[in-house]
Amino acid sequence: MVFRRNPNPPEAGWKPSPEEWRVYTLCDGRRTEEEVARESGLGEEAYLVLATLLKRGLILPVEGPKELCRKLTDLLKQRLGPKAEPFVRRLEGCESRESLEEEALRVALKVKLTLDRKAGEELEKTIRELFR
Repeated sequence: MVFRRNPNPPEAGWKPSPEEWRVYTLCDGRRTEEEVARESGLGEEAYLVLATLLKRGLILPVEGPKELCRKLTDLLKQRLGPKAEPFVRRLEGCESRESLEEEALRVALKVKLTLDRKAGEELEKTIRELFR
């Protein structure tokens, strides 16, 4: 699983231990929990620190490309009906979060300019929220 730092953590006055800080700074939305454990130098202890940070709301799990794609394609189908199909195929062909984000932004622009301005803007807003 991949984690990222919570941009709006519930604890404003958090005073991390050196171990917590080491793990927290490695949660960048790209590294897997195994990479965090290895790169922190804490080994198995890193998993306990990750669990603590997650429980306290200081880090959040990152959704994978399949989950994100499902959310985007559901929105497209809801707003565009059968016209969404070519866009859905384009999004389903993306294998990474990065490629999905890029393609989704292209799709949102195309929808906004050619089919439905409001649907394109809604898709764009959703993309920004999902990938922040």
